[in-house]
Amino acid sequence: MAGKTASKSSAKSMPRLTGGQFHTEMKRPKAGAYLFFGDENFVKRRELEALRKALCADASLDAFNHYVFTRDNYTSDALVSAILAPPVMVDLKLVELNCYPLNEMRKKEELTGLETALEAAAESPDTLLIVYTTPENFDAGEPKSPSAMMKLISKYAVPVEFTHETSQRLTMWVQKHFAADKIIAEFSECTYLIDTSGHDMTTLAGEIDKLCAYLHFKQRDKLERADIDYICPHNKEIGAFEFADAILDSNNEKAFYILGDMRKRNEEVTVILGGITKIYTDLLALKLCSDAGIVPDDAAKRLGLHPYVAKIRMAKAKDCDRRALEGVIDLCSDTDMALKTTAIEPYVLLERLIVQVSQYRKRKIFQ
Repeated sequence: MAGKTASKSSAKSMPRLTGGQFHTEMKRPKAGAYLFFGDENFVKRRELEALRKALCADASLDAFNHYVFTRDNYTSDALVSAILAPPVMVDLKLVELNCYPLNEMRKKEELTGLETALEAAAESPDTLLIVYTTPENFDAGEPKSPSAMMKLISKYAVPVEFTHETSQRLTMWVQKHFAADKIIAEFSECTYLIDTSGHDMTTLAGEIDKLCAYLHFKQRDKLERADIDYICPHNKEIGAFEFADAILDSNNEKAFYILGDMRKRNEEVTVILGGITKIYTDLLALKLCSDAGIVPDDAAKRLGLHPYVAKIRMAKAKDCDRRALEGVIDLCSDTDMALKTTAIEPYVLLERLIVQVSQYRKRKIFQ
């Protein structure tokens, strides 16, 4: 045990890989420990699925060669046991620590248990351990200033960062996906789809599926810009709506995460707040329409909204308390005034808005 303690204290962080480098390295899977992190969940999932296909082809042996640990079944002892267990009829087994909320680990015994498991995986000749994270459950910090959890994990596991693809590579990827479904999509239309829906490949894959289904239904084989405008809500509008939705539900973790993402993209605070305010005023108007028995299509015409947007938002508005919507609109107005009259950092004012809405709910002003 003394030797192991020394090795822990002297361990150095592993060099980082990109998703592409990991893909190349794992054409022939090998033992080791790897940390999947970064914003691009689509490619992350694709690489994990490829490993499962390569290492767990025989479903009858899954119980011996494929272990998955999540919040529901994780203990450090169970993870260590899985890592130390010999594979059956294969040379390499796959162990996943999948979407565990690593940010919540605080106690010394929790961190020690995780480190013991990571060290066991790093030394195992027959285990491939993947620590699979999403931005919601893992804070990597910055390359020059990694988080404490990143420092701990990267002593034993190779960090693999999955970032959004460049616009050009992503456009080619989008074009290939349309072609696979026998839809002709020009480069300009693919670029417009990315500008509309964002660079997240999971979101884009969903939008491509919707567009292909729509075009097949219309018995057409060529994508037009008008199809994108009709089928795909704008990315910034979705982000703002999710942000507003998270605030109203007092889901502070999600709200702060979305706000942090907007901050990384250097979005103007006044534009964000304006979008949030409009969403809530639209929700209030749709709430009143719903209470009056007005159907979504008619409400869309009255309020100048796209029918699809009106339908989605009216469903949400039905579950909202009117006083809650009015209260949030007042808070948005106060925040707008503070932006114009105080020297407080603009994003701090949006963070304060999130907390203020939570305080309203704690005082039971909202239902």
